[in-house]
Amino acid sequence: MRSLALLLFVAGTLPMAFVRPIIGLLLWMMFSYLNPHRMTWGFAVNFPWVMIVAIITLTGLVAQPRQREALRLKPVIILMTLFLIWTAVSTSQAVLFDRAFDRFTELFKMMVMAYVTVMLVTDRQKLQWVIWVIVGSFGLWGAKGGLFTLLTGGSYHVMGPQASFFRDNNAFAMVMCMVIPLMRYVQIYTDSRWVRNGLWVMMALTSVAVIGTYSRGGFLALCIVGFMLILKSRKRIGLLIVAPFLVFSIAMLMPAQYTSRIDSIKHYHQDTSAQGRINSWKFATNVALAHPLVGGGFEVWSSASMWNTYGPPGAAHRAIHSIFFEVLGELGFVGLALFLLILVVGYMGLARVKKQARAGPELAWIGDLASMLQVSLIAFVAAGALLPMPYIDIFYQMIALVAVIQTLTARFVAEYGRSSDAKSTPGSRPHLPVSPGAPNHPESTYSASTASTSRRSRASRAARANGIQDLPPW
Repeated sequence: MRSLALLLFVAGTLPMAFVRPIIGLLLWMMFSYLNPHRMTWGFAVNFPWVMIVAIITLTGLVAQPRQREALRLKPVIILMTLFLIWTAVSTSQAVLFDRAFDRFTELFKMMVMAYVTVMLVTDRQKLQWVIWVIVGSFGLWGAKGGLFTLLTGGSYHVMGPQASFFRDNNAFAMVMCMVIPLMRYVQIYTDSRWVRNGLWVMMALTSVAVIGTYSRGGFLALCIVGFMLILKSRKRIGLLIVAPFLVFSIAMLMPAQYTSRIDSIKHYHQDTSAQGRINSWKFATNVALAHPLVGGGFEVWSSASMWNTYGPPGAAHRAIHSIFFEVLGELGFVGLALFLLILVVGYMGLARVKKQARAGPELAWIGDLASMLQVSLIAFVAAGALLPMPYIDIFYQMIALVAVIQTLTARFVAEYGRSSDAKSTPGSRPHLPVSPGAPNHPESTYSASTASTSRRSRASRAARANGIQDLPPW
Protein backbone atom coordinates (compact mmCIF):
# COMPACT_ATOMS: atom_id res chain seq x y z
CA MET A 1 0.00 0.00 0.00
CA ARG A 2 2.81 2.41 0.84
CA SER A 3 4.57 1.60 -2.42
CA LEU A 4 1.42 2.30 -4.41
CA ALA A 5 0.81 5.57 -2.58
CA LEU A 6 4.38 6.68 -3.28
CA LEU A 7 4.03 5.72 -6.95
CA LEU A 8 0.81 7.72 -7.31
CA PHE A 9 2.39 10.72 -5.59
CA VAL A 10 5.42 10.71 -7.90
CA ALA A 11 3.31 10.11 -11.00
CA GLY A 12 1.22 13.15 -10.15
CA THR A 13 4.23 15.32 -9.29
CA LEU A 14 6.60 14.57 -12.18
CA PRO A 15 4.58 16.56 -14.79
CA MET A 16 4.75 19.53 -12.43
CA ALA A 17 8.49 18.97 -12.09
CA PHE A 18 8.86 19.24 -15.86
CA VAL A 19 6.84 22.47 -16.06
CA ARG A 20 8.46 23.98 -12.97
CA PRO A 21 11.90 22.39 -12.48
CA ILE A 22 12.18 23.85 -8.95
CA ILE A 23 9.51 21.31 -7.94
CA GLY A 24 11.70 18.60 -9.43
CA LEU A 25 14.67 19.84 -7.40
CA LEU A 26 12.61 19.74 -4.21
CA LEU A 27 11.35 16.25 -5.09
CA TRP A 28 14.92 15.11 -5.76
CA MET A 29 16.01 16.45 -2.38
CA MET A 30 13.12 14.68 -0.70
CA PHE A 31 14.14 11.32 -2.18
CA SER A 32 17.85 11.93 -1.51
CA TYR A 33 17.46 13.14 2.08
CA LEU A 34 14.15 11.86 3.39
CA ASN A 35 14.39 8.54 1.51
CA PRO A 36 10.63 7.86 1.61
CA HIS A 37 11.10 4.74 -0.52
CA ARG A 38 13.11 3.19 2.35
CA MET A 39 9.92 3.28 4.42
CA THR A 40 8.01 1.11 1.96
CA TRP A 41 8.03 -2.53 0.88
CA GLY A 42 8.11 -4.36 -2.43
CA PHE A 43 9.21 -2.81 -5.71
CA ALA A 44 9.42 0.76 -4.36
CA VAL A 45 12.38 0.07 -2.07
CA ASN A 46 14.96 -0.35 -4.84
CA PHE A 47 13.17 1.51 -7.63
CA PRO A 48 15.43 4.24 -9.16
CA TRP A 49 13.32 7.15 -7.93
CA VAL A 50 16.24 9.55 -7.57
CA MET A 51 17.49 8.94 -11.11
CA ILE A 52 14.04 9.37 -12.66
CA VAL A 53 13.36 12.59 -10.77
CA ALA A 54 16.80 13.94 -11.69
CA ILE A 55 16.27 13.19 -15.40
CA ILE A 56 12.85 14.90 -15.44
CA THR A 57 14.25 17.89 -13.56
CA LEU A 58 17.20 18.28 -15.92
CA THR A 59 14.90 17.93 -18.93
CA GLY A 60 12.62 20.62 -17.54
CA LEU A 61 15.65 22.80 -16.82
CA VAL A 62 16.58 22.71 -20.51
CA ALA A 63 13.02 22.93 -21.85
CA GLN A 64 11.89 25.77 -19.56
CA PRO A 65 14.56 28.51 -19.85
CA ARG A 66 12.33 31.09 -18.13
CA GLN A 67 12.35 29.00 -14.97
CA ARG A 68 16.11 29.31 -14.46
CA GLU A 69 18.99 31.72 -14.52
CA ALA A 70 22.42 31.28 -16.04
CA LEU A 71 24.91 29.50 -13.80
CA ARG A 72 26.38 32.20 -11.58
CA LEU A 73 30.13 31.72 -11.47
CA LYS A 74 30.79 32.84 -7.93
CA PRO A 75 34.31 32.07 -6.67
CA VAL A 76 33.07 29.12 -4.63
CA ILE A 77 31.38 27.62 -7.72
CA ILE A 78 34.53 28.09 -9.79
CA LEU A 79 36.55 26.30 -7.10
CA MET A 80 33.99 23.51 -6.91
CA THR A 81 34.23 23.08 -10.69
CA LEU A 82 38.04 22.99 -10.57
CA PHE A 83 37.80 20.42 -7.80
CA LEU A 84 35.52 18.25 -9.96
CA ILE A 85 37.90 18.54 -12.90
CA TRP A 86 40.82 17.57 -10.70
CA THR A 87 38.98 14.50 -9.44
CA ALA A 88 38.56 13.47 -13.09
CA VAL A 89 42.30 13.89 -13.65
CA SER A 90 43.08 11.89 -10.52
CA THR A 91 40.62 9.17 -11.49
CA SER A 92 42.33 8.71 -14.85
CA GLN A 93 45.53 7.83 -12.95
CA ALA A 94 43.89 5.93 -10.08
CA VAL A 95 45.44 2.79 -8.65
CA LEU A 96 42.02 1.09 -8.59
CA PHE A 97 40.45 2.61 -11.71
CA ASP A 98 37.12 0.77 -11.63
CA ARG A 99 36.36 1.70 -8.03
CA ALA A 100 37.64 5.22 -8.53
CA PHE A 101 35.46 5.70 -11.60
CA ASP A 102 32.36 4.62 -9.68
CA ARG A 103 33.12 7.14 -6.94
CA PHE A 104 33.80 9.84 -9.50
CA THR A 105 30.44 9.13 -11.14
CA GLU A 106 28.70 9.55 -7.79
CA LEU A 107 30.50 12.84 -7.13
CA PHE A 108 29.70 14.08 -10.64
CA LYS A 109 25.98 13.49 -10.05
CA MET A 110 26.16 15.41 -6.77
CA MET A 111 27.87 18.33 -8.47
CA VAL A 112 25.34 18.43 -11.31
CA MET A 113 22.45 18.78 -8.87
CA ALA A 114 24.42 21.44 -6.97
CA TYR A 115 24.67 23.42 -10.22
CA VAL A 116 20.93 22.89 -10.75
CA THR A 117 20.31 24.40 -7.32
CA VAL A 118 22.31 27.49 -8.22
CA MET A 119 20.35 27.96 -11.45
CA LEU A 120 16.86 27.29 -10.08
CA VAL A 121 16.88 28.97 -6.67
CA THR A 122 16.39 32.52 -7.94
CA ASP A 123 14.45 34.24 -5.15
CA ARG A 124 13.80 34.15 -1.43
CA GLN A 125 10.67 32.04 -1.68
CA LYS A 126 12.43 29.23 -3.53
CA LEU A 127 15.36 29.44 -1.14
CA GLN A 128 12.98 28.99 1.79
CA TRP A 129 11.41 25.97 0.10
CA VAL A 130 14.81 24.34 -0.29
CA ILE A 131 15.77 24.97 3.32
CA TRP A 132 12.45 23.64 4.62
CA VAL A 133 12.82 20.45 2.57
CA ILE A 134 16.35 19.94 3.94
CA VAL A 135 15.26 20.59 7.51
CA GLY A 136 12.10 18.49 7.25
CA SER A 137 13.79 15.54 5.55
CA PHE A 138 16.76 15.20 7.87
CA GLY A 139 14.76 16.39 10.87
CA LEU A 140 12.40 13.43 10.57
CA TRP A 141 15.30 10.98 10.84
CA GLY A 142 16.88 13.01 13.63
CA ALA A 143 13.67 13.06 15.67
CA LYS A 144 13.14 9.35 15.02
CA GLY A 145 16.71 8.56 16.09
CA GLY A 146 16.36 10.68 19.22
CA LEU A 147 13.15 8.93 20.27
CA PHE A 148 14.77 5.55 19.61
CA THR A 149 17.72 6.49 21.83
CA LEU A 150 15.47 7.64 24.68
CA LEU A 151 13.17 4.61 24.49
CA THR A 152 16.05 2.11 24.42
CA GLY A 153 18.24 3.92 26.93
CA GLY A 154 20.98 4.31 24.34
CA SER A 155 21.65 0.58 24.17
CA TYR A 156 21.84 0.56 20.36
CA HIS A 157 23.58 2.68 17.76
CA VAL A 158 21.46 5.09 15.72
CA MET A 159 21.90 4.62 11.98
CA GLY A 160 20.54 6.36 8.89
CA PRO A 161 18.17 4.88 6.28
CA GLN A 162 19.38 1.86 4.34
CA ALA A 163 21.50 2.49 1.22
CA SER A 164 21.57 6.27 1.81
CA PHE A 165 24.72 8.39 1.89
CA PHE A 166 24.23 8.86 5.65
CA ARG A 167 23.49 5.21 6.47
CA ASP A 168 26.66 4.89 8.58
CA ASN A 169 26.39 6.09 12.16
CA ASN A 170 29.31 8.50 11.70
CA ALA A 171 27.82 10.02 8.55
CA PHE A 172 24.42 10.28 10.25
CA ALA A 173 25.96 12.20 13.17
CA MET A 174 27.81 14.55 10.82
CA VAL A 175 24.75 15.33 8.72
CA MET A 176 22.55 15.96 11.76
CA CYS A 177 25.10 18.38 13.20
CA MET A 178 25.16 20.23 9.87
CA VAL A 179 21.37 20.54 9.73
CA ILE A 180 20.71 21.65 13.34
CA PRO A 181 21.76 25.27 12.56
CA LEU A 182 19.28 25.37 9.66
CA MET A 183 16.58 24.13 12.04
CA ARG A 184 17.38 27.11 14.25
CA TYR A 185 17.12 29.47 11.27
CA VAL A 186 13.67 28.31 10.17
CA GLN A 187 12.52 28.37 13.78
CA ILE A 188 13.35 32.06 14.11
CA TYR A 189 11.54 33.00 10.90
CA THR A 190 8.28 31.13 11.34
CA ASP A 191 4.99 32.71 12.40
CA SER A 192 3.39 29.76 14.14
CA ARG A 193 4.12 29.21 17.83
CA TRP A 194 3.31 25.52 17.35
CA VAL A 195 5.89 25.21 14.60
CA ARG A 196 8.51 27.04 16.66
CA ASN A 197 7.92 24.76 19.64
CA GLY A 198 7.95 21.73 17.35
CA LEU A 199 11.33 22.79 15.99
CA TRP A 200 12.67 23.09 19.54
CA VAL A 201 11.63 19.48 20.08
CA MET A 202 13.14 18.45 16.74
CA MET A 203 16.47 20.08 17.57
CA ALA A 204 16.54 18.44 21.00
CA LEU A 205 15.72 14.98 19.64
CA THR A 206 18.22 15.37 16.80
CA SER A 207 20.92 16.22 19.35
CA VAL A 208 20.00 13.09 21.31
CA ALA A 209 20.18 11.10 18.07
CA VAL A 210 23.74 12.35 17.48
CA ILE A 211 24.68 11.10 20.94
CA GLY A 212 22.93 7.82 20.18
CA THR A 213 25.14 7.21 17.14
CA TYR A 214 28.14 6.60 19.47
CA SER A 215 30.18 8.67 17.00
CA ARG A 216 33.02 10.46 18.75
CA GLY A 217 33.50 12.82 15.83
CA GLY A 218 29.79 13.54 15.87
CA PHE A 219 29.88 14.19 19.62
CA LEU A 220 32.69 16.73 19.23
CA ALA A 221 30.85 18.43 16.37
CA LEU A 222 27.63 18.55 18.42
CA CYS A 223 29.45 20.24 21.31
CA ILE A 224 30.92 22.84 18.95
CA VAL A 225 27.59 23.49 17.22
CA GLY A 226 25.79 23.81 20.55
CA PHE A 227 28.40 26.20 21.89
CA MET A 228 28.24 28.41 18.81
CA LEU A 229 24.45 28.50 18.81
CA ILE A 230 24.52 29.54 22.46
CA LEU A 231 27.00 32.32 21.68
CA LYS A 232 24.70 33.58 18.93
CA SER A 233 21.70 33.80 21.25
CA ARG A 234 20.83 36.97 23.17
CA LYS A 235 19.80 34.90 26.20
CA ARG A 236 23.08 33.07 26.35
CA ILE A 237 23.50 33.23 30.14
CA GLY A 238 20.43 31.09 30.78
CA LEU A 239 21.39 28.69 28.00
CA LEU A 240 24.92 28.36 29.36
CA ILE A 241 23.39 27.26 32.65
CA VAL A 242 20.72 24.95 31.20
CA ALA A 243 22.75 23.31 28.40
CA PRO A 244 25.33 21.55 30.62
CA PHE A 245 22.51 20.29 32.83
CA LEU A 246 20.73 18.81 29.80
CA VAL A 247 23.94 17.20 28.53
CA PHE A 248 24.58 15.70 31.96
CA SER A 249 21.01 14.37 32.12
CA ILE A 250 21.29 12.72 28.71
CA ALA A 251 24.69 11.25 29.63
CA MET A 252 23.13 9.71 32.74
CA LEU A 253 20.60 7.90 30.54
CA MET A 254 23.31 6.38 28.35
CA PRO A 255 24.87 3.03 29.29
CA ALA A 256 28.41 2.69 30.63
CA GLN A 257 29.70 1.55 27.23
CA TYR A 258 28.88 4.96 25.80
CA THR A 259 30.70 6.79 28.58
CA SER A 260 33.78 4.64 28.13
CA ARG A 261 33.73 5.21 24.37
CA ILE A 262 33.59 9.01 24.72
CA ASP A 263 36.19 8.90 27.48
CA SER A 264 38.56 7.17 25.05
CA ILE A 265 39.00 10.54 23.30
CA LYS A 266 41.23 11.62 26.18
CA HIS A 267 43.22 8.36 26.01
CA TYR A 268 43.56 8.05 22.25
CA HIS A 269 47.06 6.59 22.53
CA GLN A 270 45.56 3.56 24.31
CA ASP A 271 42.57 3.17 21.96
CA THR A 272 43.05 0.81 19.01
CA SER A 273 40.41 2.60 16.93
CA ALA A 274 42.13 5.97 17.45
CA GLN A 275 45.50 4.44 16.62
CA GLY A 276 43.97 2.99 13.47
CA ARG A 277 42.88 6.49 12.46
CA ILE A 278 46.37 7.84 13.00
CA ASN A 279 47.84 5.00 10.95
CA SER A 280 45.41 5.81 8.13
CA TRP A 281 46.57 9.45 8.21
CA LYS A 282 50.19 8.31 7.93
CA PHE A 283 49.23 6.08 5.01
CA ALA A 284 47.47 8.96 3.23
CA THR A 285 50.44 11.27 3.79
CA ASN A 286 52.89 8.70 2.40
CA VAL A 287 50.71 8.13 -0.67
CA ALA A 288 50.53 11.88 -1.29
CA LEU A 289 54.28 12.28 -0.93
CA ALA A 290 54.80 9.50 -3.48
CA HIS A 291 52.11 10.92 -5.83
CA PRO A 292 51.99 14.63 -4.90
CA LEU A 293 49.87 15.87 -7.80
CA VAL A 294 47.03 13.39 -8.30
CA GLY A 295 47.34 11.13 -5.26
CA GLY A 296 46.36 7.49 -5.48
CA GLY A 297 42.82 8.05 -6.76
CA PHE A 298 39.49 7.37 -5.08
CA GLU A 299 39.50 4.42 -2.65
CA VAL A 300 43.26 3.97 -2.81
CA TRP A 301 43.00 2.87 0.83
CA SER A 302 41.20 -0.32 -0.23
CA SER A 303 44.28 -1.56 -2.09
CA ALA A 304 46.20 -4.10 0.02
CA SER A 305 49.38 -3.58 -2.01
CA MET A 306 49.25 0.19 -1.46
CA TRP A 307 48.78 -0.32 2.29
CA ASN A 308 51.71 -2.72 2.41
CA THR A 309 53.87 -0.19 0.56
CA TYR A 310 52.85 3.09 2.20
CA GLY A 311 51.17 2.12 5.46
CA PRO A 312 52.95 1.88 8.83
CA PRO A 313 54.42 -1.61 9.38
CA GLY A 314 51.85 -3.98 10.81
CA ALA A 315 48.99 -1.48 10.57
CA ALA A 316 45.51 -2.83 9.85
CA HIS A 317 44.06 -1.86 6.49
CA ARG A 318 41.17 0.60 6.89
CA ALA A 319 39.50 3.66 5.39
CA ILE A 320 41.16 7.05 5.88
CA HIS A 321 39.22 8.55 8.79
CA SER A 322 39.53 12.25 8.04
CA ILE A 323 38.07 14.34 5.24
CA PHE A 324 41.36 16.19 4.91
CA PHE A 325 43.68 13.19 4.90
CA GLU A 326 41.35 11.24 2.63
CA VAL A 327 41.36 14.02 0.03
CA LEU A 328 45.13 14.28 0.44
CA GLY A 329 45.71 10.57 -0.14
CA GLU A 330 43.18 10.22 -2.96
CA LEU A 331 43.64 13.52 -4.84
CA GLY A 332 47.10 14.70 -3.84
CA PHE A 333 48.19 18.12 -2.60
CA VAL A 334 46.43 19.93 -5.46
CA GLY A 335 43.13 18.26 -4.63
CA LEU A 336 43.53 19.06 -0.94
CA ALA A 337 44.32 22.71 -1.73
CA LEU A 338 41.16 23.03 -3.82
CA PHE A 339 39.08 21.32 -1.13
CA LEU A 340 40.40 23.68 1.55
CA LEU A 341 39.82 26.69 -0.68
CA ILE A 342 36.18 25.68 -1.15
CA LEU A 343 35.74 25.68 2.62
CA VAL A 344 37.63 28.92 3.25
CA VAL A 345 36.14 30.87 0.33
CA GLY A 346 32.65 29.61 1.17
CA TYR A 347 33.00 30.65 4.81
CA MET A 348 34.47 34.05 3.96
CA GLY A 349 31.78 34.60 1.33
CA LEU A 350 29.15 34.06 4.01
CA ALA A 351 30.98 36.54 6.27
CA ARG A 352 30.77 39.13 3.49
CA VAL A 353 27.04 38.41 3.09
CA LYS A 354 26.53 39.10 6.80
CA LYS A 355 28.37 42.40 6.46
CA GLN A 356 26.28 43.42 3.45
CA ALA A 357 23.07 42.41 5.24
CA ARG A 358 23.66 45.15 7.80
CA ALA A 359 22.58 47.69 5.17
CA GLY A 360 19.02 47.55 6.48
CA PRO A 361 16.51 45.57 8.57
CA GLU A 362 14.91 44.11 5.46
CA LEU A 363 18.11 42.15 4.86
CA ALA A 364 18.43 40.72 8.38
CA TRP A 365 17.04 37.32 7.36
CA ILE A 366 19.76 36.65 4.81
CA GLY A 367 22.46 37.64 7.30
CA ASP A 368 21.01 35.18 9.80
CA LEU A 369 20.91 32.44 7.15
CA ALA A 370 24.54 33.12 6.24
CA SER A 371 25.49 32.89 9.90
CA MET A 372 23.75 29.53 10.31
CA LEU A 373 25.36 28.16 7.16
CA GLN A 374 28.73 29.11 8.64
CA VAL A 375 27.92 26.98 11.68
CA SER A 376 26.95 24.12 9.33
CA LEU A 377 30.31 24.34 7.57
CA ILE A 378 32.10 24.36 10.90
CA ALA A 379 30.13 21.25 11.90
CA PHE A 380 31.27 19.56 8.68
CA VAL A 381 34.90 20.41 9.42
CA ALA A 382 34.68 19.46 13.11
CA ALA A 383 33.05 16.09 12.49
CA GLY A 384 34.93 15.42 9.27
CA ALA A 385 38.33 15.85 10.90
CA LEU A 386 37.81 12.35 12.33
CA LEU A 387 35.48 10.84 9.73
CA PRO A 388 35.94 9.63 6.12
CA MET A 389 33.15 11.65 4.44
CA PRO A 390 34.55 14.41 2.19
CA TYR A 391 32.14 13.66 -0.66
CA ILE A 392 28.70 13.69 0.97
CA ASP A 393 25.84 15.24 -0.97
CA ILE A 394 24.56 17.77 1.57
CA PHE A 395 27.96 19.50 1.77
CA TYR A 396 27.97 20.38 -1.93
CA GLN A 397 24.35 21.50 -1.73
CA MET A 398 25.31 23.88 1.06
CA ILE A 399 28.16 25.21 -1.06
CA ALA A 400 25.61 25.82 -3.82
CA LEU A 401 23.44 27.70 -1.30
CA VAL A 402 26.44 29.92 -0.51
CA ALA A 403 26.52 31.01 -4.16
CA VAL A 404 22.73 31.47 -4.17
CA ILE A 405 22.62 33.79 -1.18
CA GLN A 406 25.63 35.73 -2.44
CA THR A 407 23.71 36.48 -5.63
CA LEU A 408 20.49 37.32 -3.79
CA THR A 409 22.34 39.57 -1.36
CA ALA A 410 23.92 41.59 -4.16
CA ARG A 411 20.46 42.03 -5.69
CA PHE A 412 18.83 43.02 -2.40
CA VAL A 413 21.60 45.47 -1.50
CA ALA A 414 21.23 47.12 -4.92
CA GLU A 415 17.48 47.45 -4.33
CA TYR A 416 18.08 48.87 -0.89
CA GLY A 417 20.49 51.41 -2.34
CA ARG A 418 17.91 52.51 -4.91
CA SER A 419 15.28 52.85 -2.20
CA SER A 420 17.67 54.97 -0.13
CA ASP A 421 18.29 57.23 -3.11
CA ALA A 422 14.55 57.58 -3.66
CA LYS A 423 14.05 58.40 0.01
CA SER A 424 16.54 61.24 -0.22
CA THR A 425 15.01 62.70 -3.40
CA PRO A 426 12.52 65.54 -2.73
CA GLY A 427 8.97 64.66 -3.78
CA SER A 428 9.70 60.97 -4.18
CA ARG A 429 7.88 58.20 -2.36
CA PRO A 430 10.33 56.36 -0.11
CA HIS A 431 10.06 52.59 -0.06
CA LEU A 432 11.92 49.66 1.35
CA PRO A 433 13.35 47.02 -0.97
CA VAL A 434 11.14 43.99 -1.38
CA SER A 435 12.78 40.60 -1.39
CA PRO A 436 12.02 38.19 -4.24
CA GLY A 437 9.25 35.89 -3.11
CA ALA A 438 7.64 38.66 -1.06
CA PRO A 439 4.53 40.68 -2.07
CA ASN A 440 4.88 43.19 -4.91
CA HIS A 441 8.27 41.96 -6.08
CA PRO A 442 8.41 41.89 -9.90
CA GLU A 443 9.83 38.36 -9.97
CA SER A 444 7.31 36.91 -7.57
CA THR A 445 3.87 35.44 -8.16
CA TYR A 446 3.18 35.49 -4.43
CA SER A 447 0.33 37.73 -3.22
CA ALA A 448 -0.81 38.36 0.32
CA SER A 449 -3.42 40.31 2.20
CA THR A 450 -2.81 43.04 4.74
CA ALA A 451 -3.30 40.46 7.49
CA SER A 452 -0.48 38.28 6.18
CA THR A 453 1.74 41.37 5.92
CA SER A 454 1.00 42.05 9.57
CA ARG A 455 1.95 38.46 10.43
CA ARG A 456 5.26 38.90 8.66
CA SER A 457 5.86 42.10 10.63
CA ARG A 458 5.22 40.24 13.86
CA ALA A 459 7.57 37.50 12.70
CA SER A 460 10.24 40.11 11.99
CA ARG A 461 9.86 41.59 15.46
CA ALA A 462 10.05 38.10 16.96
CA ALA A 463 13.15 37.38 14.91
CA ARG A 464 14.82 40.52 16.20
CA ALA A 465 13.83 39.63 19.75
CA ASN A 466 15.38 36.18 19.33
CA GLY A 467 17.98 37.36 16.89
CA ILE A 468 21.26 35.67 16.29
CA GLN A 469 24.49 37.56 16.37
CA ASP A 470 27.32 37.50 13.89
CA LEU A 471 30.18 35.06 13.99
CA PRO A 472 33.64 36.51 13.66
CA PRO A 473 34.76 36.61 10.00
CA TRP A 474 37.00 33.60 10.69
